[in-house]
Amino acid sequence: MRAIDLLRHNFEMTESWTTPILEDLRETPLAAATPGGNHALWIYGHLTFCEGLIARQFVLGEPNEFADWMPILGPESRPEEDADIYPSWETIATRFRQARDRTLAWLETQSDDDLDLPCKAPPEGLEAVFSSRGAGISIVISHWWNHRGQLCDIRKALGRRPLFR
Repeated sequence: MRAIDLLRHNFEMTESWTTPILEDLRETPLAAATPGGNHALWIYGHLTFCEGLIARQFVLGEPNEFADWMPILGPESRPEEDADIYPSWETIATRFRQARDRTLAWLETQSDDDLDLPCKAPPEGLEAVFSSRGAGISIVISHWWNHRGQLCDIRKALGRRPLFR
């Protein structure tokens, strides 16, 4: 399997295995697995924010289209219990879809050799993690798996049965 095919496959898997969980939590957006923990609305917004941060800013050296979300959804932010400070669930869903479609469209233009090119703007101190475009873009995927686990824990805390897809 070529690296580009593996990345494409993993993007499809993370999204298809996480979206049903997000849809299930839509009506309980501030639910968290632990008091003060990451709630579903923050996680969804944070994943969307980081699509722009990682794929566009770090890998491609372009502006993060979600830069205005940095204070509430960026890496240093913490979940707040006031849903009104966040974009609506629908806004996040729409903006995520647009961002992910841009990421996938970019991926379609790449070859395995292109994935070996350096990231354009790796974050200071994480140059080794973002050693190539392929390595950098794979962080988007692993980030989704990480937060998918938190979403599963939220569902468990709500007394819901596991979803296996």
